[in-house]
Amino acid sequence: MSIATVSKRDLIMSTAKSLFIEKGFRGTTISMIAEKAGIAKGSVYSYFSSKLEIVKALLLQVDENAQGLVEQLLTSNDKVKSELVAAYLEQEFQEILNERSFTQVFITDEIVALDMDVMTVLQESRINYHVSQQRMLLQAYGNDIEPWLYDLVSILNGLLNEYAVYLTLDEAEFSIERCARLVAFLVDNAVSSLSVSKFDPLFTKDNFPLTKDVNSEQKRIAKALQLLESMKYETNDMAPEQSKLVMETLGLIETELQTETLNLTLLRALIANLRPYAELTNQRRKIADLLDVELI
Repeated sequence: MSIATVSKRDLIMSTAKSLFIEKGFRGTTISMIAEKAGIAKGSVYSYFSSKLEIVKALLLQVDENAQGLVEQLLTSNDKVKSELVAAYLEQEFQEILNERSFTQVFITDEIVALDMDVMTVLQESRINYHVSQQRMLLQAYGNDIEPWLYDLVSILNGLLNEYAVYLTLDEAEFSIERCARLVAFLVDNAVSSLSVSKFDPLFTKDNFPLTKDVNSEQKRIAKALQLLESMKYETNDMAPEQSKLVMETLGLIETELQTETLNLTLLRALIANLRPYAELTNQRRKIADLLDVELI
């Protein structure tokens, strides 16, 4: 498969997403997805064991896109303080609008909403969300806010989520630019107030409930191994020679992750070997972040 070509897995996912939005989760069948995508029903099952597996993949895709947008925002402008917070929020609100129809599908269907695997994916996305917000706030205000970082993330995310509910479930109509600036103003005031207050932080790195275990080596390696499994799916649509090279590299990374002491230099080189494959970009970046190795 050429790098520019849409993979069959992506085709299945985009087709399923449009059908879920049009007909609902229960009203969509694997046969419908295959027919609309113009592929055999068996081809769908070669990538996904069920409709719920497709939903999980779509949720992961939304999360990966969101993380990519944050990365782009933080590396492509020199805004600081409330201006950067407002830019981040406006971007987030726009993505909420972009994904509103799909979000409504899994929020309103109890089969999807109560599935434990789906809940696990959502929890992982929630953690990624908070980590991104920590990075954004540190870039906006600098290291002086570190004692209050986790409380500020909670304030920011609470406001963001409340307005997101209005947009998604209530389909409210308001200017996302004005909303972003309002929330940024409130966060900016919280930063100023907390910096001169006599309060002790409520949350710290050690007790913040969502991310207190994120940095444990065992959990990081487990997540990296999960990412390797998802990357293996992408090789199905590659040319045989490319697929072989990628699978060999993934196998070497997997072997190294199972050693007692990680060779970070070797892992950095192996992850770099995957750079030519655009379809692996997001997973490659996540693995590098999890293992704390430079992405080259």
